Amino acid sequence: MNFVWQLIAPVVAMCLAVIGSSTLLAAAGSRLSPYLRRIGPIQTLLLASVCVLALLMNANAWLPGYVVFTCFLISGAVGAVVALRRGCGDPLAHASIWAFTISLLAGVLVVAWWNLAFASRHLWMLEGTNHDLVFFYGGAKWAMQHPLWVEQATVAREWVLGQCGQGMQFIGKGCIVQRNGAYSLLALASSFVPEAGPNQVRAMIGTAVLFPVLGMLPSMAGSFGGTRRWPRGTAVALLLAVLCMLGTGMMLSVVNENIGTAMAGALLMMIVLWALTPMRSLGAKWLMLGAAAGCTGMAYGEAAVHACMVVALAVVVTAMWLRSWRVFLFGGVLAMLACAIVLNRMLPELIASYAQVSGIVAQSAWPSWYIQQPFWGWWLSAPFAGLLMTAEPAVNPEAVMLGLVLMASTAWLSIREGRWRFYVGLLGASMVLVAYVQSHGYQYGEHKLVQVLGPAWVALLAWLLLRHSRRRGRLAVVMLLMAMLGAMSAAYGLRSRPILVSHVTSGITHAFSNAIRLPQKGDEVVIDTSGVSGPERYVKQDFAVLELHRRGVRARIADRGDVSEGYSDALLNDSLRGAESPDWLLVLKQSGTGSALQPGTAPLLEDATFALFSLQSGQLPLAQAGTGWHTCEQDHCWTRGAFSLETFVPSSCKGARLKVDLGLLQPPPQGRIHVTINGGEAATVDGHQSELSFPLANGRSLIVLSPDWQVASPQALGLSADSRPLFANVSHARISCGVQAETSE
Repeated sequence: MNFVWQLIAPVVAMCLAVIGSSTLLAAAGSRLSPYLRRIGPIQTLLLASVCVLALLMNANAWLPGYVVFTCFLISGAVGAVVALRRGCGDPLAHASIWAFTISLLAGVLVVAWWNLAFASRHLWMLEGTNHDLVFFYGGAKWAMQHPLWVEQATVAREWVLGQCGQGMQFIGKGCIVQRNGAYSLLALASSFVPEAGPNQVRAMIGTAVLFPVLGMLPSMAGSFGGTRRWPRGTAVALLLAVLCMLGTGMMLSVVNENIGTAMAGALLMMIVLWALTPMRSLGAKWLMLGAAAGCTGMAYGEAAVHACMVVALAVVVTAMWLRSWRVFLFGGVLAMLACAIVLNRMLPELIASYAQVSGIVAQSAWPSWYIQQPFWGWWLSAPFAGLLMTAEPAVNPEAVMLGLVLMASTAWLSIREGRWRFYVGLLGASMVLVAYVQSHGYQYGEHKLVQVLGPAWVALLAWLLLRHSRRRGRLAVVMLLMAMLGAMSAAYGLRSRPILVSHVTSGITHAFSNAIRLPQKGDEVVIDTSGVSGPERYVKQDFAVLELHRRGVRARIADRGDVSEGYSDALLNDSLRGAESPDWLLVLKQSGTGSALQPGTAPLLEDATFALFSLQSGQLPLAQAGTGWHTCEQDHCWTRGAFSLETFVPSSCKGARLKVDLGLLQPPPQGRIHVTINGGEAATVDGHQSELSFPLANGRSLIVLSPDWQVASPQALGLSADSRPLFANVSHARISCGVQAETSE
C-alpha cells in the first residue's frame, strides 16, 4: 500500500499546488476583473496557472520549500473544494476538474513506468547512462529545506560539499548551471513523500505530465460547462499526454539522468500546444507564452533559448496569418517582457553562463550518432527516433524509418489542419540548430537537441492528432499514428532495459540507505573504498556522501592517490587527515572483492553492497588503505609498490600497535622494506617477513612501506598473464590497544 501511495502522492501534490491554486486565483480574478471575464474561463485558468508556476519557483528562491509548498498546497486544496462545489456546470470548475483528473491518471502511469524501469521497489538508487541524478536529488532536498537564492558560501557551510561546480552541487547565486526551477518542482512533488530516495525523485518527472495536459486544455475549451462530464476527446487527450511524456526525447533525458532537461521539455510541450491554439485574447496569450518560456529557463537554463524560439515563432506565424505588424511588435514586446519578469534575477546569470557551460562541455567527448552520418536527412527522424546514449548503435534503423514516417505524417496533418506555417517555421529553426551542431561536430549539442526539440515536435504532432481526432472517420488514422508513437517508446524502453540491468551491480539497496541514516548530526563516518572500483565506487560513494552531509554528518575518506572517479573525490579525498573522532566505518563492497582492513568487531548492518561498523562513538581505532593499492580482492589486497596505511587511534586506546599480515611477490634475497610513520623513519625490516608490527601514537598516523627493489608484475616474472606490478599481498591489518612494546624486526 505504501508503494501505491508513493506513485500517487507526487502527482497529487503537483496538481493541488498548480491546478488547485490556479483555480482559486482564476475564480477570484474573474469575479474582480472585467478583462478576465471577457477572455473566458479557460484562458483565465491557463493565465493563472503560469502565474502560479512562476510565483512558486520564484518564492522558493527566497523561502524554504516547506514554507512555500505548504502555502500552495493549502490554497490548492481550497481551489479544489471551490471547483467541486461549483461542479461541471461551471466551465472554469469543469476545466479544472478535467485537468486535475487527466493529469492524475497520466501522471501516475508515467511515475509508475519510471519506478518500474529503475526497480524502485528493490533499489534505492539505480544509475542510468549518466551520473547527474546526484545533482537533482541534492537540489530537490536543498530546495525543500532552504531557499535557492543564497550565497554559495552558505551552501558550502551547510553541507560542507564545496561551492557550485566544485563537485557535488550546483546551487547558489552566480552558479553557472541554473536548474533551480527543476529543483523546486521535484521538491514540490516530494511534499507528501519527504524521504523519497533518488529513484523515486527521478520518477517524479512523471508529475510534469501536468504541463502537456494544460497545453491541451484550450483545445478542449468548447467542451466545458456542458452536460458531458467527460468531453469528447478525453480518452485521446489522456493517451497523448502519456505519449508526450514517454516520447523518445523525454526518455533520453530521464535515462541519461538529465532531469532538468526533461522538466524543461515538458514545459516546452505546453508552450508549443498553447502556441498552436487560437485564444480569445492575443495579449493574454503572449503573456502566457512569455511567462512559460521564463519558467522553462528556470527549470533548465539553456532551454530558455529553445522556448523563446518557439514563442517567437508563434508571434511571427500569428502576425503573418493576421497580416499585422502591430501583432508582431506588440506580441514580441509582451512575450519578452513576461519572460524577463519571470526570470528577473536569473536573466543576467543565464546570459553569462551560456558561454561558460559551452566551454565546460566542449572539453569532454559525448556519445553521438547523427553528426557521424554522411546523410543529414536522418536528422529529420531525430525528434521521434531519439538517441540512446552508450547503446550500439545509438539509433537503430527501424527507429529512423518510423521517425521519418512520423515526420512526414506531421507535415501532412499540419497542412490538413492549417498549421503548415508553424511546421515550416519549426523545421527551419530546427535545421539551423542542426546545421550549427553538424558543422562544429558539437557532440554535446546533438543529444541536447534531441532532448529539447524532440518534445517540441512530439507536442506538435499531439496537437494535430487531438484536432484531427474530431473529424468524422479520422479516428483510425489518429490511433494508427498514436500506436506508432507508442511503439517507438516501447522499443526505446526495451533497448534501454539491458543497459539499466547491467548497472544493477552498482545500485544502492534500501538496506544501504537505511544504514546511512543511522549516523547522527555531528558524527564522523569513514568510508572505505578499497574494495570497489568504477561505478560501484563512485555511485555508492557520491550518494552516501551527499546523504550523510545533508543530514549534518561528515564523511572522511583516506587519500587513495587514484584518478578521481566520483564527484565527491575532489572534495573528500584525503579528508581522513582532518578526522577528530570517527564514529562509524562504512565499507563499500562489490562482488568478488573485500577489505583486509575491517575493524575487529561485527558489522551493525550489511548486505552484499556495504557493511556499516560502529566505532563506539570514536572509542575504536581503525586502519584504512591509502595510496599504492590495487582494488582489494575477496580475502586480500595487492599493492603496486610503495603503499600507505592511514590510521586513527582514539585517546582511550593506550599502547596501540598496528599488525600487518602480508606476503610478498618474489622479493630478492637481500630485499628490505623501509617503514616511515608520519614522515619519519620508523624501521627497516627484512623483505621476507610475513608479519609486521608497529607502535602507533594517538590520533592520525600515516604509515608508508617501501621496498628497496624494483617491483615486477607476474607477467614479467613468467608466473601469469597479470600485468599489474605487485609488491605486497595484505591479508590482514588491525590495530590493537594495550599491547606491550616490542621490536618491529
